[in-house]
Amino acid sequence: MECSEPGAIRDEELLAYLAGEKVRPKVEQHLARCQRCTAQLAAFERLELALTSKLYRFDCPPSHVLGEYQLGLLSKELTAAVDNHLGMCTLCATEVATLAGFLANEQLLAKPVAVPGIAVQTSSPNNNHRSAADAKSVIERLQNKANEAHAGVRRIVATLLPPQPRLAFQRDTAQAALWPRSYTVEGVNISIQVEREASRRDSLQLIGFVTRKGEAIQALQGTRVQLLLQDVGMSSTEYAQNIDELGNFIFSAIVPGTYTLELQLPDSIIVIEQFPVTPQD
Repeated sequence: MECSEPGAIRDEELLAYLAGEKVRPKVEQHLARCQRCTAQLAAFERLELALTSKLYRFDCPPSHVLGEYQLGLLSKELTAAVDNHLGMCTLCATEVATLAGFLANEQLLAKPVAVPGIAVQTSSPNNNHRSAADAKSVIERLQNKANEAHAGVRRIVATLLPPQPRLAFQRDTAQAALWPRSYTVEGVNISIQVEREASRRDSLQLIGFVTRKGEAIQALQGTRVQLLLQDVGMSSTEYAQNIDELGNFIFSAIVPGTYTLELQLPDSIIVIEQFPVTPQD
């Protein structure tokens, strides 16, 4: 496919248009009538989305580390490292500020409980360091609030879509058939991919992309996603992330196992049940 007006606009102008920057009126007029340049713009957008999925917050501390930082449970060395990171990362600073807002409403942290005959030691309002027991109690309260908020909300199970046809030389590769996976339910599509982390070959990351029919991708921003690992001993490990403005979520440093994923929409909870997470070599 040839450009209808070769040389009319440059690739740099396409990238600027994609980024929302102000461009010449001729750029928009050309895109309206040139299929080749419109296709090129779509290719740039797909590339940007792929890079964002790979690199989104790749050097940020995990959410549980930020939580322990706010509760004062980290070592001095880790606290200093997080302090330095928060000074440069708006996303993590916002996440810590949100957590601080939750903790500010917790009576357990707001004021000490008076017990007859026992002296109560008070602390400075600026001191975020709390005992492990207090931290556990706060986490349990927040979890209970989340459970109450979702009481009565429909839980619907997503359906695994058949894998896309593969080339003949790929059909005998067992691992290739596992990923990526696509699920759908009531107009919501979820694609998930598992990869080894570049920095740690013994851990994995799960990358997800969510769209909803009839809605812009940005409409899903902030939607909570939970990843639950059921251990052999019947205990469970829970990870939580939020969907970003491009419909992506990433869980880093997870171990192989069988997981359940929950997408917590305002009107329902979409569940992907018991899927195996194994590395691709």
